Amino acid sequence: MKQDNQRKIKYQGVYDWMQSVVTMFLAFMIALTFFGGTMGVSQVSMMPTLHDGDRMILRSIFYTPAHEDIIVFSTQSFRDGEALVKRVIGIEGDTIDIDFGTGVVYRNGIALDEDFVIGPTTLRGDVSFPQIVPEGHVFVIGDNRTNSQDSRNSSIGHIDTREIIGQVVAVMAPFNRMQLFLR
Repeated sequence: MKQDNQRKIKYQGVYDWMQSVVTMFLAFMIALTFFGGTMGVSQVSMMPTLHDGDRMILRSIFYTPAHEDIIVFSTQSFRDGEALVKRVIGIEGDTIDIDFGTGVVYRNGIALDEDFVIGPTTLRGDVSFPQIVPEGHVFVIGDNRTNSQDSRNSSIGHIDTREIIGQVVAVMAPFNRMQLFLR
């Protein structure tokens, strides 16, 4: 009799633990569905920060773009709305200038300290500088400045904030690359 009670207590603990795990998983999936999502990277324009094949967690609800955020957006003006991942360099009202000789990016006359980029910004697009970011838009550049289609090119240009799918808040896979991008 005592052994049966001990067995019931043991199984009740396992059942409670499993119920907690399943509940947490369902809550996580519901939160991702309503407040963000996941997406994979299939480009090299954000290296070394993001690599081809990384799986990202996005935050989309109540998101307001800020300097240096990594965003996912889709614009019809580029490859029929292909989703792209880039870093926000300028928000509405900012003046962006690039000295392609030295590779330095300036925001409102101040040189940016960009320790996350591969090499200097020497690759020109077909856009002339300085650029003033219009209301409701952002200016984006990939971290891999020599291999990125971004706001330096008129095919992408300034990104309307309504085209932003979400902010990258974390890399969740592969496990050896897990990291958070919270400000």
